[in-house]
Amino acid sequence: MGPRRGKTTRRPAAKGASQSKPEPNVDQLLAKTQELMDDNDYGTALQCVVKAIEADENNTQALLLAAIIQLETGDMEPAINCLLRCVEISPDRGFEKYMYLGQFAVELESVGYFQHGVDALQRDLDEVPKESDQAAVLRRKMAEAYVAMTEIYLTDCCFESDAEKKCEEYLERGCKADDSCPEVHQTMASVRLSQNRPDDARECIAKSMSLWAAKDQTDLSQIPTYENRLALVRLLLELDDKERALSVMEHLQKEDDENIDLWY
Repeated sequence: MGPRRGKTTRRPAAKGASQSKPEPNVDQLLAKTQELMDDNDYGTALQCVVKAIEADENNTQALLLAAIIQLETGDMEPAINCLLRCVEISPDRGFEKYMYLGQFAVELESVGYFQHGVDALQRDLDEVPKESDQAAVLRRKMAEAYVAMTEIYLTDCCFESDAEKKCEEYLERGCKADDSCPEVHQTMASVRLSQNRPDDARECIAKSMSLWAAKDQTDLSQIPTYENRLALVRLLLELDDKERALSVMEHLQKEDDENIDLWY
């Protein structure tokens, strides 16, 4: 009998030779999308979120992110379609989609979207502790929505028979939601000017500026947006308050001295 052959052993396959890397799940894709958006890489972010939508076409978070990316890149029509799809899937929850739609609609349709957003915000508020940081953020969003609705009645819908009444109503609700929101009091100043009540307008501006003027002007999270402060300058000039107007303009110039509106 011949010699026995030695027992052969199988060598394990090298890692990666036969095993493919698992595909990321929807949550991972959304996290990566947000990371890419934070880096302003909107092209890759869109590719990433499209994969998430392909995996779950009813995922409202994915659709909302897709809409935001498309708005950033100027693709209005697909962005609005994504937002409307969000409304279709979840009409009662998720205020963000209504805030975006309100910005791109016009006149009473815009007011309607903002009102839906306010209603969604109220549902969220009803589910969080009243004194929590989350509640404070939601109340500020609600106050800003009421400001947006007021501004529509000051401009596009100013000839509506109930325009003045609506302005008063929305600003009252804005104050109730968040009396520490500077934009509420600044918009109230605009309303008072339209009513030919300059002294009351000055009081409203003083209240608005008292809420942020003493804060660190380099910390943009602590002060109103550039656009809001530019609107404030116009109000101050209209009220012949050149000293404070120039003070605000100096800070605006330091932030962005290439803004054409600032020089006008």
